[in-house]
Amino acid sequence: MTMQHYYAVAEPDDAGGFWISFPGRDGIASAAISAAQIVPQARDALESVAMDEDDGELPLSIEDGAMPPVDLTGYDNPLVVVIPFEVTAHAAA
Repeated sequence: MTMQHYYAVAEPDDAGGFWISFPGRDGIASAAISAAQIVPQARDALESVAMDEDDGELPLSIEDGAMPPVDLTGYDNPLVVVIPFEVTAHAAA
């Protein structure tokens, strides 16, 4: 499998961390304790979805036509982050 890239939105929380979500794909979320942890935590969330046999549907990737989120009205001080992700052989099985 090749590397894919996904848009995520990170919102600062009151404790100095971030809530991470994927626009257009409810139910995929994570949290990071610092900005440096946004990408690794988002990758973990994507990996969990990819391994889910019942609902292993990832969000649309940039390579497959995903556009950057433009309506960020429902977010509080959001950061749009591109998350590189490659499904591992274990997750794809």
